[in-house]
Amino acid sequence: MCSGRMINTLKNKRAQILLPSVLLAPIFILVIYLLFETAKVSMTKIRQQFALDNAAYSQMTSASSYLNAVAMSNGPLAYRVVSYYAEKTPPLQPKESVGGNPIMIFEMFYKAGAVPVINTADQETGENAKPPKPESDDWGIKYYPNTRPSWEKETPGNPPEEEGEVVMTSKDLADKYHFSTHLIAVPVIVQYLSTYAQLGTIYDSQEYVYKELTKNAKTFREVYYANVSDCKLSQCASESARTINRFTVQTKKMELDKMRFYVSDSDGPGTPHGGAHPVSIGAVETLNGSKLFQFAYLDPSSRGRLRNMGQGILLKQRFKLPKNNFNINLENKYKPYVRTRVSVTCPRSNNNCVWPNPLPKYSVTLDP
Repeated sequence: MCSGRMINTLKNKRAQILLPSVLLAPIFILVIYLLFETAKVSMTKIRQQFALDNAAYSQMTSASSYLNAVAMSNGPLAYRVVSYYAEKTPPLQPKESVGGNPIMIFEMFYKAGAVPVINTADQETGENAKPPKPESDDWGIKYYPNTRPSWEKETPGNPPEEEGEVVMTSKDLADKYHFSTHLIAVPVIVQYLSTYAQLGTIYDSQEYVYKELTKNAKTFREVYYANVSDCKLSQCASESARTINRFTVQTKKMELDKMRFYVSDSDGPGTPHGGAHPVSIGAVETLNGSKLFQFAYLDPSSRGRLRNMGQGILLKQRFKLPKNNFNINLENKYKPYVRTRVSVTCPRSNNNCVWPNPLPKYSVTLDP
């Protein structure tokens, strides 16, 4: 009786569907678990990859911003400021025995090698410069020919001196034009010293910020830590942090102390002109113990690092996987890691756009 009833039940169409469903239920549950565990692994890797990319980009952005700031301070900014104030100063009149046309005050400094110009300026007077085109890869920051030949090198040497002092205004022009001490010379010399002293302050501030952000890969670690939740700040991304920490760059300042400014021994146009007269100024005495900043350049080891940074820094970072419901240690079996390649480049083959001929066009790129 019972067996017949069971046979009739099994012959029922609903029973034929229910039985396979009961048998397949564990398989469905297993598939759901597998999908869930796979999703956890994928989400962890995506998060780790994002953290590595973001951290590498942030760290190298600190480097590119610093290099661009130094390059801008090394010439373009100085030229803009000095030429601006020179335009506000009345032209220098020639002395009667020489004749000729007046000249702008900027020429006094430019022809002594005290300030560089960009290649769109008149190369003889340094005037009438046009802004470089946005797509230009060479701004042509140059000193007046033969005034600073030892400076226009990757490792610059000392500038030419006269009796231990660096000449900052043209002796020849001071002998031919009325660059009178009290009427014109003193205010413009003070303005020149103030401009380059401020450039030195800008450089020091940028260097301080860069060193603080990159010391012990600080920016890299903090950004990585902010995007993951499985590591301590001091230990986060230790492998890639050690790698990227080897690529910090350093610059050195070229500074002056003993300077000589030539002025005219006259009281202005219409008065006797006694020729060029030297005025000695010590930057350390004048600027409260500081030398006068001129520019900054990369040391040889930093130039080597910068070439490598242009080719790209490969970062590989192992990471921990979350525990799974199958108690399988995937880390030992697969050793998961994420990787990225970060580059800091400028439009030159040696990747040195800091000095000479500075060009503030460093950028950061990431490659998978």
